[in-house]
Amino acid sequence: MRRLLTSSALLFLTTVLMAGAGAVFWVIAARLASPHDVGLAGSLVAAGDSLALFAQLGLNIVVLRTMPISSRPTGDVLTTGVVVLGAGTLFGLGYALLLPWTSPRLAEVLHSPWLVAGFALLVAATALNVLTDNVFLGIDRVRDYLVTNGILLGVVKCGLPFLLASAGAFGLYGSVAGAIACCALASVWVILRRVPGERRLRPSPELLAHRGFAAAGYVTYVLTVVPLLVYPLLVVNALGSTAGGTYFISFQVVTLLHAVVLTIANAAYAQAERAPDHRHAVVRRGGTLLLGLAVVGCLVMCALAPAFLRIFGAHYSDEGTATLRVLALAVVGAAFNYWGMMRLRLAAHLPAMILVQLVSTVVMLGLAFSLADRGTIWVAASWGIGHAVGGLLGFLVTSTVARFADAVPATDADREVVPV
Repeated sequence: MRRLLTSSALLFLTTVLMAGAGAVFWVIAARLASPHDVGLAGSLVAAGDSLALFAQLGLNIVVLRTMPISSRPTGDVLTTGVVVLGAGTLFGLGYALLLPWTSPRLAEVLHSPWLVAGFALLVAATALNVLTDNVFLGIDRVRDYLVTNGILLGVVKCGLPFLLASAGAFGLYGSVAGAIACCALASVWVILRRVPGERRLRPSPELLAHRGFAAAGYVTYVLTVVPLLVYPLLVVNALGSTAGGTYFISFQVVTLLHAVVLTIANAAYAQAERAPDHRHAVVRRGGTLLLGLAVVGCLVMCALAPAFLRIFGAHYSDEGTATLRVLALAVVGAAFNYWGMMRLRLAAHLPAMILVQLVSTVVMLGLAFSLADRGTIWVAASWGIGHAVGGLLGFLVTSTVARFADAVPATDADREVVPV
């Protein structure tokens, strides 16, 4: 429990530092660039982050499972890194080429082949950084994660706008993504120094044996992200752009709490994979920590919701306080769902992993579509209810048809082939 608490404290500090650096960056950007450029840059940042998540192809989840038992950890890092870089480049390129039809204003920002190529490469670098974040958890190097993502990333991100702001919207996006690229390179350098093995593109049998797990993890990951992409559009269409802005700002405020909960859930899962003979104990401790953190965070955010929103303006405080409080309560449901996901991953029951998250996402979207015209509070509630349903199903399934058991740690002979 002490190790999990220490890791969770470091992860919380890293998340706070990243959020603080992000806030400082946008304050600097607002001072150096026009609102028009800031708006376009923000859209590119959101798009690049989403594309980087989709480019993981489930490998970010697999490394949490396989790094503790890998016979070729260095080869796994290099192989997954190359795959994610390739996927990120293709996703970024495809997105940029479709912009003239999907968003002409953003297409004007990427108006030359060089800028399109630059955007694709920066998306790839962002995808690599997401992967290395999970590798740090898989090899239990949370302190290195703090240094690279909590300190280095923030310093570079806040310094680059002074050099690139004159380049307009793409310069601001390049400041964010360029800082992430520096962080990704530093992370790879640190990881390769921490893990043993030959530096060759030769994946381990353990990684190859979990290709199905990667595919199932990718599907569940996409299903989790879809509501976050659909909800803002749904609110704008049902209630107008003003309500959409209120919902967006409220969700940005609650994102810090949500990010901490998600990161600690991944850390608890990684620790369970490193201790196969104590999985149930780690899951119980992780669940207790997740629930406690989510509840405390929810209470703090509910109490300070008006103050948080007042930073953005009186309108957001007047119209978004109730929505923010419901979103904070929804994070408790999200913590329950991520705990259920942890149990399903340990059970390695691939159909159950997909089915449970599919039901959760269908509940979220179904309720949101049905209730959106009643106000943003109901959209926020649908997110929490869907997560709660997913958590309940995950617990029930892993308590009946997809149980997971404690196991004796694998020996060298056992590691030749790891069945899914």
